[in-house]
Amino acid sequence: MTDPITLKLRQKDDRTEIEIQVLHPMEPGDALPQKSGSPRLPLFLQSMVIQLNGKTLVEGQLSASLSKNPKFGFSFSGIKAGDKFAVYCTDNKGEEFKSEIIAQS
Repeated sequence: MTDPITLKLRQKDDRTEIEIQVLHPMEPGDALPQKSGSPRLPLFLQSMVIQLNGKTLVEGQLSASLSKNPKFGFSFSGIKAGDKFAVYCTDNKGEEFKSEIIAQS
């Protein structure tokens, strides 16, 4: 099974950029019933937390207005080889996703 969160780190001068892509349908839901007669319920990422070595750096609330498989990017300074980034996401149904990446030299 494919990991739902893909993480990439890039060094740019004295900063480390983290790129996060979450494989998620991000369905806003339908107000009107489909041909089946039942509406499609919303399904979207509700929260994201980014930690560095167990300390929270970013914590945010998300909404259904994001596109399918959203990408996020952040830039940090002071990252050293061996530092561990962890990303946690939860959707509005309570499903949790997690991924980790270790900074290289």
